[in-house]
Amino acid sequence: MASYEVALVLLVDASGAILLQHRDEHAPVSPNQWSLPGGHIEPGETPEEAARRELREETGLTAGELHHLWTGPRPYEEGFPHTVTVHAFRGTTDARQEDVVCGEGRAMVFVPRDEVLDRELAVSTAFVLPLHLKAPSHS
Repeated sequence: MASYEVALVLLVDASGAILLQHRDEHAPVSPNQWSLPGGHIEPGETPEEAARRELREETGLTAGELHHLWTGPRPYEEGFPHTVTVHAFRGTTDARQEDVVCGEGRAMVFVPRDEVLDRELAVSTAFVLPLHLKAPSHS
């Protein structure tokens, strides 16, 4: 069984909206679903370094301070043959939608806080988002 680690970034704008990627049909994991920006941790990278690199590659944005939100196993999904450790980080940005470059997927959009759970979410994102939404809204 393959095993690897990924880093995700839950990036919140000034209005509290959360940056989500709409993955395309060619995505190897969670095609056609909405997910947080992120990806594989490369050899020699820390999870936070990977989170920052993936955010820059996928959105053109750089993150200020990132706070560790959660680390754990990717939630079980039927037919998914890998063991994945997910490292999720939360950060805030002054960026606006027009500052975002869609470097991967169909779209990369700031989704209002009260609408994020209305999307068809990738399993890791569906697990991580409520951890943020239940937290006090100051971060």
